[in-house]
Amino acid sequence: MGTDMINAAIFDMDGTLVDTERLGIKAWKAGAAELGFAIDDALIHQFIGRTLPDVMGILEEHYDSCETAEAIYRRHREIRDEMVKTDLELKAGAAECLDELLAAGYHVGLATSSRHVTAERNLKMVGLFDKFETVTCGDDVAHGKPDPEMYLLACERAGFAPEECAVVEDSRNGCVSGITAGCHVFAVPDIVPLPQDVVDGCEAVLDTLFDLTAAVKAVC
Repeated sequence: MGTDMINAAIFDMDGTLVDTERLGIKAWKAGAAELGFAIDDALIHQFIGRTLPDVMGILEEHYDSCETAEAIYRRHREIRDEMVKTDLELKAGAAECLDELLAAGYHVGLATSSRHVTAERNLKMVGLFDKFETVTCGDDVAHGKPDPEMYLLACERAGFAPEECAVVEDSRNGCVSGITAGCHVFAVPDIVPLPQDVVDGCEAVLDTLFDLTAAVKAVC
């Protein structure tokens, strides 16, 4: 890698590589409605970038019922899993930037709040899973994003210090996780705009993943 400061690129999945967040919003709303409950965008947006235990905690607090939270989650998951089979799409530039980074000699890793079984299924469906040299998932950590644990573990598995790693994220929680871990964070915002303090902590905020490789190479 010569004198390049960045030697590894570690990617979030949902909303960054695959367009799962929009499917998730539809599934949450449909699942809750079937069970006679309302769920609004503001609540769903709190789930973005979170591990399953964190999501369940938010749901239980909102509905003041463990049973209601579990029922809504189960139905949402069933609906979402059916949507994924036919409607899952890549984010613009996802495949291209992974190939460019690998060809340029960067280590490419995954760090997603989703469970391993979900990440493997979704990424295999769109032909990306085998491109990742290391994989870190929500069920590998005790504390999900925005805690830095996931990116610290992902950097360790990649074999590089955080300051040698680029983190590629779409959400506030993911960006904060990468920033706090000490990585170079490249944001490609998806559904929810990033607050200014998070933008200020990022190396760059990009329009699409087509812009990523050049931005990573520019850090030296």
